[in-house]
Amino acid sequence: MRDFTTQKYEQLLQTIKNHSIPVYGVKSWQEHKPVEGILLRHDVDRKPRSSLRIAEVENKFGVQTTYYFRITRGSFDKSVIRQIFQMGHEIGYHYEDLSTSRGDYAEAFEQFQKHLSSLRLLVPVETIAMHGSVLSPHDNRDLWNRYNYKELDVSAEAYLDVDYSEMYYLTDTGRTWGQTRANIRDNVGSSLTADVSTTDSLIAFIAENPTSRIALVMHPERWQESGISWFNQLIKDRTVNIAKCIIAKFY
Repeated sequence: MRDFTTQKYEQLLQTIKNHSIPVYGVKSWQEHKPVEGILLRHDVDRKPRSSLRIAEVENKFGVQTTYYFRITRGSFDKSVIRQIFQMGHEIGYHYEDLSTSRGDYAEAFEQFQKHLSSLRLLVPVETIAMHGSVLSPHDNRDLWNRYNYKELDVSAEAYLDVDYSEMYYLTDTGRTWGQTRANIRDNVGSSLTADVSTTDSLIAFIAENPTSRIALVMHPERWQESGISWFNQLIKDRTVNIAKCIIAKFY
């Protein structure tokens, strides 16, 4: 079976369910501070309808996670956001304001507050996660070197507040669960590594380590159903990976 399909994701969730592994979103992880379990979040960079489909799959398995939306035409879909929230999932802000303001901190903070308010008009928002913005020289997390998001009733930033030091941190960035040069900013400094690359190897790893602490970061646009949409995403991912590897040489 092809990797990065909705069906493959269902196999992953079935394995998690078979081993009775608890799954948390970012807010619930921070509230409970579990000693074992899976922290699962989705970065909605584009194709929000794909996020809705993934949320429906999770709903079928009784899993509630976190979805981070950008304030862009390709991500910010009010109907999708409301529907995902109504299923019990957490909604967060996938911010990139320092990049879009070209490094102007004051403008970036003003934009951040405006965008956060726009999202909060739809649903409650308590956590945030930076968008990598690989075409920009600015790391969006640097905004918090000058400002404090907790003064805006934000309880956690997914990269800065979660303690990943003794967690496996696995992301599908680069269309692989393994290490890749295409992953420029999605790193947290975990001390643990896992020999996984495909979703099948991830499933096997989870089954062999059911009491571990694992963070999974997914991009729903990558997980398609039909042959055409899956193939189109494959071509896009490979093209983007080449571009990212070139960009990585300048970091």
